[in-house]
Amino acid sequence: MMPGRLRLHHRIVIPFALVALVATSGTAYVVLSVITRTLQARVETQILNAAALVSQSNFALNPAIIGSVKAITGADVVTFAPDGTILASTAAGPRASAVIQPILARQFTEDTAARPVVRHLDCAGVPCDAAYRAVVGRSQTVVAIVADTTELMAATSAVTRTVLVATVISLLVMVIVGQLVARRVTAPLDALVRFTRDVSGGEVHGRAPVGGDEVGRLGTAFNDMLDRLDRSREALVRSEKLGLAGLLAARVAHDIRNPLSSIKMQTQLLRAQRGGGAAGADDRNHEMIDAILRDIVQVESVIRDLLELARPGELNRRPASLNVVVQDVLEQLRPHLAYRKVEVDTRLAEGLPDIPLDSDRLKQALLNIINNAADAMPTGGTLIVATSRADRGSTIELDVCDDGIGVDPGILDRVFDPFVSTKRDGVGLGLVNAKAVVESHGGRVELAPRHPRGTRASLWLPIAEVTRG
Repeated sequence: MMPGRLRLHHRIVIPFALVALVATSGTAYVVLSVITRTLQARVETQILNAAALVSQSNFALNPAIIGSVKAITGADVVTFAPDGTILASTAAGPRASAVIQPILARQFTEDTAARPVVRHLDCAGVPCDAAYRAVVGRSQTVVAIVADTTELMAATSAVTRTVLVATVISLLVMVIVGQLVARRVTAPLDALVRFTRDVSGGEVHGRAPVGGDEVGRLGTAFNDMLDRLDRSREALVRSEKLGLAGLLAARVAHDIRNPLSSIKMQTQLLRAQRGGGAAGADDRNHEMIDAILRDIVQVESVIRDLLELARPGELNRRPASLNVVVQDVLEQLRPHLAYRKVEVDTRLAEGLPDIPLDSDRLKQALLNIINNAADAMPTGGTLIVATSRADRGSTIELDVCDDGIGVDPGILDRVFDPFVSTKRDGVGLGLVNAKAVVESHGGRVELAPRHPRGTRASLWLPIAEVTRG
């Protein structure tokens, strides 16, 4: 695998492992060097001190003294002349000869013999260290202190093995920790990569995992992007539906409105002509005519919604009081609400400023919203209409609350889409028109369930500086 193609996981682990290898190897080397030199220096110091003591003339040639030195230090003492003659010794012949050879091999002088010298020797197959020193007061005589270093070598080897084992274990632990750390870092990235592949494959409803670290914040940013894409897609679909509805509205207005007006007028004339007839059959005829007129009114309502949807977005805005607009709408609907046994609880805040409004179009939007609220209370109920300041005084909020049957949660997020309705005879354009009017005023509208029952429709309209004509 080429270095440029290594996975991020390996790019983290491999340098970590190399650093761990260099660090542990260097540490082990330093530790071994220090321990070996320390042990060696200790042995050399001991035999040099013993050589300095025994180099006194009376000590070096006294068998009892050199025997005591061996008993105390465990090192052999060999006293010899430059020609190889052994004057006193506690060592066996072969070992003593091995000790003498390094000195005989050199040109012996009093100056060189006077300086302490340490040699690492092979004493008849056994490793040993020998310290040489000239005997004080006796010319051409050298004493050697010979220490067996077999145990030292064994101890050094044991320490070396221990350090190497500890080094290998440390290296393995560091590699494992590096793997865990790398996996902890790369696992969220791998999850995010899998998620992006799912999204590119058409799975757009899921969201990336988020968290408090950098990868989690990247997931949050990715989710925000998906949310914006979803909103853009929904806006595009809604725009297409609105465009289709506008075309339909224009066609309906052209092909149905005039014939419908003619039918309504002739039906009203027919009812007027039959008004003076006898009871019985005429009563049934009146009921049929009234039913026809009610159906015509329903069709006219649908046509008005379609025409409102097809109207251009330009408004005829003038400074007006929202409270006054609300009161006008409630007064217009008072007979209808009383017939539906709907009590109105108005809570209009005082002192609200005038705002730029197209009063006629806003009234139509409020008519749609309040009629929907009344339709949601088929057996009557209480309708709360309240205004107040919101958003730190920058907007005016209008709430229309009912205690009716509520909105199906399955379509709550689609109630402002064209042709979505909860009423059996509805076409789903009333709230669409209301939303379009409110948004054209720079505001927003939302629908939310109330507890324990009912629905709240909330409108927010911005407060702006107005100029009275």
